[in-house]
Amino acid sequence: MKISILLISLLFLSACSQKDTHSHPENITAKELYDLHCASCHKKTGKGKFLKGIPPNLSTALTLNQLVKKIRKGEQHSSNMTVYKTMSDEEARKIAMYLLTALKKQ
Repeated sequence: MKISILLISLLFLSACSQKDTHSHPENITAKELYDLHCASCHKKTGKGKFLKGIPPNLSTALTLNQLVKKIRKGEQHSSNMTVYKTMSDEEARKIAMYLLTALKKQ
């Protein structure tokens, strides 16, 4: 039973992952980048999807640099978040700044 629940959870989370491609010059604003890479799982509001086990990123206590590292390199402990290893620092910083500033004001 536990294995079935785990497999179902992984299936739901894998639906959020996107290919690690970064050839999208039409998406240049921080909001566009957040919507492209993050909103499918964390929602456009940043509130996450509790029932699917996706935490809100709106209430993060991480710093800008910690967010950039998490976006590009992931975490040492288990995490199902998509990691964008080929994303530029500039793009990851735009997303992190959007999350820490504009999104929190909505």
